Amino acid sequence: MKLKTTRYLVLLATGLVIGATNATVSAEQPSDKSWADLETRVAQLEATRPAGVPLQAAWQHGIRLQSADDTVRLRIGGRLQGDMAAFDAESDVQDRFPALTSGTKTRRARVYFSGVLYDVSHFRVEYDFLGGNANVRDAYIGVSDIPLLGTVRVGRMLEYYSLEQLSGNSFHQFMERGLPAAFNEYWNNGIGIRNSVFDQRATWAVGAFMRTDNFGDSDTNSRHNVSARITAAPVYRDDGRSWLHLGAGAIRRRPDNNTYIVRSRPESSVAPVFADTGSVPSDRVDLLGLEFAAAHGPATLQAEWHQARVNMREEDEFPHDGTATLNGYYIYAGYFLTGEHRSYNRGIGTVGRTIPNSNVGGEGHGWGAWEVGLRHSELDLNDGPVEGGRLRNITAGLNWYLNPNMRLMWNYVRADLDDAGKAHIYQMRAQFDF
Repeated sequence: MKLKTTRYLVLLATGLVIGATNATVSAEQPSDKSWADLETRVAQLEATRPAGVPLQAAWQHGIRLQSADDTVRLRIGGRLQGDMAAFDAESDVQDRFPALTSGTKTRRARVYFSGVLYDVSHFRVEYDFLGGNANVRDAYIGVSDIPLLGTVRVGRMLEYYSLEQLSGNSFHQFMERGLPAAFNEYWNNGIGIRNSVFDQRATWAVGAFMRTDNFGDSDTNSRHNVSARITAAPVYRDDGRSWLHLGAGAIRRRPDNNTYIVRSRPESSVAPVFADTGSVPSDRVDLLGLEFAAAHGPATLQAEWHQARVNMREEDEFPHDGTATLNGYYIYAGYFLTGEHRSYNRGIGTVGRTIPNSNVGGEGHGWGAWEVGLRHSELDLNDGPVEGGRLRNITAGLNWYLNPNMRLMWNYVRADLDDAGKAHIYQMRAQFDF
């Protein structure tokens, strides 16, 4: 009935337009012939209208648009993270790092648009608006379900390396990644191939990349990286409440301008850089990483170890050659006091979003999800002529998930830098992602 009424309204409106054009206004009821003419004209207009795919909107931890036949699926999302930190450092540390002052910082402010078009084609574009610039993060297109290869992507994307790097920072247990993340390569332009095998019990990925700046640009001095990663999930049961992840990754890097630099803050976005190798002349760096993670109900255990073997080049201001070996690792344990579990994506070998058993407010007026964690991490940037420092951190964390999209985080970090001393960091983050 509603459709029939709408059609007659369209017919009536069309009749009024035609009547105005012919300057003929009649108070009489239109004849059957007039109605037939109007219906013919409307049918002609509908026939010439471009065909489209109607989309249905829904909220599934973010904005989702989907066609009725499920061949087109679009997503709009983003994240906002605001940090604040206070420091209490020993005098030697404070003298060495005068920029170690309490403050606040917008850690991330990102928006993305992604989708799947006609089942196999997909894309993603993400920008970070910190610093007044629209810095490019992801910007790629891809094709899925290719025999033997799986998924092939071309554009700017995260290199295939490290469990923490590839698991979204919105889902990390602590405010910052562990110290060995200083070795990560993050976003670069290139081509990547990945696939899952053995009924998603294992994954493999490989890619060739060119290093770029924050806008996705490179120049003739940019060098290529080759990245690879494999993972296995020998245990996955109870609908994902218990799982075991094993992984390994490697990168062969050709540093830009034959210079390699590693820097790290003490796991706080507000703190200055503590460990820094400075510029090390090098024509090749080999990165190796090992990954372990496991969950059993509300308990989680995770660890990674990374090593960078730097092939040094002898120069006038750096009279050294050979290989410098730099290392880092972290290990942490976490526990959900309210009974939730950390999710795992077997198809790509990463950790995903936490869904509270009850949200704060709304029906039931729950308390959300509460999680505690403790991490030890270490970064050793000293070897031979390379003296970047040795930094060790102990981090205690408390997370309050108000709902699947919002959480508050509190971290205490004790940073210990060799030959300098200790700094105590008290920090908090408010986060929204969708």
